[in-house]
Amino acid sequence: MDQSASYIERFLPTITATSAPAGLDERLLLERQGDLAVYYAPFEHINPAARMALVGITPGPTQMANAIELARQALLAGASPLDAVKQAKETAAFSGEPLRTNLVKQLNHWGVPLWLGISNASDLFGSAKELVHTTSLLRFPVFKGGKKYEGTPNMLRHPMLRRFLLEYFAREVERLPQAVFIALGPKVAEVFEALVDEGVIPRGRAITGMLHPSGENGYRIKYLLGDRAGDLPYRTNPRPYDDGRLAFRQLYLSR
Repeated sequence: MDQSASYIERFLPTITATSAPAGLDERLLLERQGDLAVYYAPFEHINPAARMALVGITPGPTQMANAIELARQALLAGASPLDAVKQAKETAAFSGEPLRTNLVKQLNHWGVPLWLGISNASDLFGSAKELVHTTSLLRFPVFKGGKKYEGTPNMLRHPMLRRFLLEYFAREVERLPQAVFIALGPKVAEVFEALVDEGVIPRGRAITGMLHPSGENGYRIKYLLGDRAGDLPYRTNPRPYDDGRLAFRQLYLSR
């Protein structure tokens, strides 16, 4: 059984305390190793009926703060711990701008709404949220030197990070029997390749090529989704994006 199911109970007193958690609050620390630290945030809800799983590296500080605040509000309003986690996860995952807008633009460009039978990918964060599962390779927020972990050191080779990857994400895959897993960014794609080779993710259900929707990639996303008439943006390689989009459309829109 996924042991994180009990984490909300463990951290409930902190989340609902008079002094609300803020920033990298040591009361939420799960584990520390060197300059890497893992903190709790209520992201353990799983949607087993999802047809698509969007996978990032780890929740960022904005998502962490939003999830904790939403869970706090729900708990103080009388929600059960599990309901509070569900509400927080569904609202806070990939929240903040331009993150969510950049994600929606790419999903629309790939044809995800047509595949799922919805009008716009933004519906996945509202009226069609039952179709999607949002997650990260490292479920709980990881920070390196106080800043968001962005893939270095390699989680596949770092003992603590690999343990979190296999204890939580690998078990999520087992609980999402019909989901197609979409990697957001090249760092996630690299880990996907290893997990496919290890048999964690079925090969036919792993899609790579989409850019991470962070604001830093905004100019690249604008170029890739536009007419591409101008010069190729700095450090932009269209091929992985185009190959991923083509593979997705051939697999899921040509049936």
